Amino acid sequence: MLLSTHSRFAPFLAALILLGFSAAPASAATRITIGSLVPVTPTLSQESTSAGGCNTPDSSARITQPYSLQWLKEVTAPTEHATAQVMIDLDSVGNLVAAQIFRTSGSPTLDDQALVAVRGSKYAPEVRNCTSFKRSYYLNISFDSPSAQ
Repeated sequence: MLLSTHSRFAPFLAALILLGFSAAPASAATRITIGSLVPVTPTLSQESTSAGGCNTPDSSARITQPYSLQWLKEVTAPTEHATAQVMIDLDSVGNLVAAQIFRTSGSPTLDDQALVAVRGSKYAPEVRNCTSFKRSYYLNISFDSPSAQ
């Protein structure tokens, strides 16, 4: 009975291992910080959506639910401090449409982890006069080694 229970979960566990997921938290040795959204251009996109029942007529785009950094792979910054700058596109509802490395950290591994964090986060769009807008933003993801902390 015990063997058949483990057998049922074996394909699931194998898939998690192949995909690179880890139940171990990110290394306490490297501190990861997610910055705030900075608009790419000073003007808003023409594509917009009226916010029904507008409680807050004006608000900047923001991360509403950051990716749980404890689930990132264990990483070590190649230097004391490394920052990847990611460019993201949000639609007028706050859905992530695209994400790409705009400025590399100098490490493909750290850049990949920055993209994981960005893609796993949830966002709210920019709102002006109760209208939300589609827009592109820069987002800095910093990795600091223990000696830099």
